[in-house]
Amino acid sequence: MGMPRLNLEEFLKENRECRILKRCKDTTIIQLSNGELLKILDDELLEKLSDTGFGLEERLNEVQNLSNFNFALPTRILESDDIVNSYTMPYIPGVDFTDYYENIFDLMSYAKIHSQIENNIKEGNKLGIVFPDLCTTENIRVTDEGKVVFIDYDGLQIKEMPAIGFSDFLGTPEEVLNSKYYDFETGLFTKEIDIKSAIFLYFVDVFGINLASVNRINPYTGQMVTLDDVFSIINLQDVDVQQKVWKLYQTSIPNEFLSDDIYKLAEQYKLIEPYLGAGIKKLIKK
Repeated sequence: MGMPRLNLEEFLKENRECRILKRCKDTTIIQLSNGELLKILDDELLEKLSDTGFGLEERLNEVQNLSNFNFALPTRILESDDIVNSYTMPYIPGVDFTDYYENIFDLMSYAKIHSQIENNIKEGNKLGIVFPDLCTTENIRVTDEGKVVFIDYDGLQIKEMPAIGFSDFLGTPEEVLNSKYYDFETGLFTKEIDIKSAIFLYFVDVFGINLASVNRINPYTGQMVTLDDVFSIINLQDVDVQQKVWKLYQTSIPNEFLSDDIYKLAEQYKLIEPYLGAGIKKLIKK
């Protein structure tokens, strides 16, 4: 049995003491007086969800069955004009992952956070969840105690329920939608995309470099960017990590999580701050 529907307008009248926390492209986030968050989806996003064959209500009810997963589970389903367009969820004290990683210069501290992200992905995959929009880091919270919690569900791929897309951070549709990462017959992403997302996150969070630039033309040099270029720029000499990154671009070879290699890097290296605001951090031996 799914969660009961509540009327959005009546709910807002009963919760007048609230404030708009964030307005995004296709959603509005409101914080209630008790701290809970109300997320309202616009018509365009609702239509995208419906076009997959599974609307917002079906997705939220399916998520409710994942109580053993590290999610901030939805608490209410709300409707307006008989259309489910919003839901509430608990507020997770802490910071958005975006705000967290912008101040990272300690590789070991970040390794502990990234390891939790990988573990969350693995647990989600076991339950039939794929996270094509993981690199939209507003969907990840880091609590005051350093615990990683995933907080968003309307964009997930849940079992046979397709995702509505993927993070642009991973590349263009031509670069992402191949047989390794996407099953054209079922319209479902494969778990391989989650490993790619996790490694892409690590490189942008730690080094400030987007791996989507690989195999593209550098507009300043006119030359194609190679993985060797990336490794040289950040002074990454660890062969195990290099190999795992290389696999992301091989269509017939499975990906591997970074796993304990991030702790190995943290033990052997430290980061140099960006030079003259260039934004890219480099490794240096301790």
